[in-house]
Amino acid sequence: MFFNLIVPIPYMNMAYIRTKKIKGNIYYYIVEGKLNKKGKVKQKVIKYLGNTSRILEIFDFYDKNHK
Repeated sequence: MFFNLIVPIPYMNMAYIRTKKIKGNIYYYIVEGKLNKKGKVKQKVIKYLGNTSRILEIFDFYDKNHK
């Protein structure tokens, strides 16, 4: 006799970069998808990255100070 076993696979949280356009400016966030009790995915902001110029300033600072 063959039985189908349903084994729940734990939900793996995955982080990704999200963009938001606010008053014509684009901002970047690192967000994580989390399941709520109803099984729907809700976004949780992990880190605010800022706009493109701020991100480039951080990379330039890192390049100058970590050689």
